Amino acid sequence: MRKIVEFRPSATVADLDEGISGMSILLRSLSLLVGITLAAPASGNCLSAKETKYGVLLTREAPFYSVLYKPDGSGLTEQRLMERNRSLQPVSAVYLHPLLVEKRVSPSGTHELKYANAIALDDLPQKKNWQSETTLFINGKKSVSGATIIRFDGWGEETIASCSYRVWAINSRLELTGLPPIIFEQYYSPELRVVLRSVRLGPSNQPLSEVRFDRFQIGWGN
Repeated sequence: MRKIVEFRPSATVADLDEGISGMSILLRSLSLLVGITLAAPASGNCLSAKETKYGVLLTREAPFYSVLYKPDGSGLTEQRLMERNRSLQPVSAVYLHPLLVEKRVSPSGTHELKYANAIALDDLPQKKNWQSETTLFINGKKSVSGATIIRFDGWGEETIASCSYRVWAINSRLELTGLPPIIFEQYYSPELRVVLRSVRLGPSNQPLSEVRFDRFQIGWGN
């Protein structure tokens, strides 16, 4: 049985997965916990695109991992609350498209990925591939460059709380000069515009860790 653990993109990209230090941690933790408290269950048995436009909260029970997605134009914003080292740590991020992160804040600073090509991912099933030259900036300073490659591998189905959703199976690679590739297998619902499951892969495509969710709620909460 595969061990399910919280995934981390890469130590080199400063794990783009950590919380904010000092008072910001407390404030973000409180605001996210308020969101979790006030979020309402979906009006029907399953999520719909009409509901997720108000924001959706996805939660894994153990180890605890909860993420709030809120649509923002063609992309979305994200806030996470996760259990790590027996403490709850918050995270914030901005996505240009639900499959393409632009910025994430961590204890080591702000990490941004700048893409040279236009973001054209909604027709990925037809085009099969999208790629772009990519540059990493750390705290506003250029770090390293490389490429992002996103590949459509077919259609699939994901289930959360007995609800099934049709998804794209996506292989996403971030290759930065001099660093190991960051590879994810993602299962993305184009209807909900949310990634419902992510698997971190090693260089030989072996699964390293996974995030899949047990339940969902609707609403941003504040």
